[in-house]
Amino acid sequence: MTSGAAALCLGPNGSGGFTVRQFTRRSPAADEIEIAVAAASVNPIDVRRSEGYGRRLLSLIGAGTFPLVLGNDLAGTVTAVGSRVATFKIGDRVYGVKPASTAGTHASHVLVKAIHVLAVPEGLDLHPLAAIPYSFTTMWLAVRGAGLTRENAAGKNVLVHGAAGGLGTLATQMLSAWGARVTAISRKSNSKVCLEAGATEVVERTDELFVSLSRSFDATLNFATWEDDRVLLGCLRDGALGHATTVHPMLGNFDRLGWLRGMLKTISQKKAHRRALPKGASNYAWVLFKPDKAALDDLRQFVEHSHVSLPIGLCKPLAAAGVAFDHVRKRQPGRVLLLP
Repeated sequence: MTSGAAALCLGPNGSGGFTVRQFTRRSPAADEIEIAVAAASVNPIDVRRSEGYGRRLLSLIGAGTFPLVLGNDLAGTVTAVGSRVATFKIGDRVYGVKPASTAGTHASHVLVKAIHVLAVPEGLDLHPLAAIPYSFTTMWLAVRGAGLTRENAAGKNVLVHGAAGGLGTLATQMLSAWGARVTAISRKSNSKVCLEAGATEVVERTDELFVSLSRSFDATLNFATWEDDRVLLGCLRDGALGHATTVHPMLGNFDRLGWLRGMLKTISQKKAHRRALPKGASNYAWVLFKPDKAALDDLRQFVEHSHVSLPIGLCKPLAAAGVAFDHVRKRQPGRVLLLP
């Protein structure tokens, strides 16, 4: 096959930054499709991985070695189809996710398992869809980890910390569509964003806030900071569904402490927090991204009914990957896309 191009991350211990590297495209495996990428998003996890975060644990799945190509979601057009793939054909417009690897989605052409990809509904643009799959899947896993489902969410009181970010916005959109009452923790300047996403109430984070919210919620979600995780548990009522966080220290523990001490630290922290759950609450989850078919099924339905979206803040070519990463690193508003 012909060649493609990718934004190669050189890593924290080399010369730093990115370079555009040509690579030889290969034919897809039987269960894969090749996608000509129209857009791929840059997420906060990409920025952290570019700095070496998670290398030790990710090495177990072959995703911790530099140089590497980052990126977990994309939108584009199918250019080749594996022998056992019957759901897509060449020319189909698709969007989807890819697990953590050294050959991510920040490239002109990407091989992805067909089960991790969805068809783009007619009339929708590719670029906005590229910003959603990774964040939606991670958020969905957190929502499920806290014990919330489409079937039981109606009427539940849910506290979302970090509600104005990508995960928090999507969680608020999905939960409000499911009939939950969402209280969003966010800066006052982001109140409009949270209310437009479907929040019932927006409150600003203060130490006094958590006291006032004590024992009030059926579920809590932490997309903001690990330092607040324990106090969020105090916001759950007795008999609550539970709590989930995406900002836990698992990867960092292994990076800093090594295999044995990292494992012991992680087990100790997780057990201590689980013990802090109120009486009758059984769900407590530390969430790591992985593709999930049920999450993608829900994403398909929400996209088809225009119930989820994220604003785009910056679009850059592969050659300007460093600029795109800096935008995310500085927490500038809007999602960031690379356009091969």
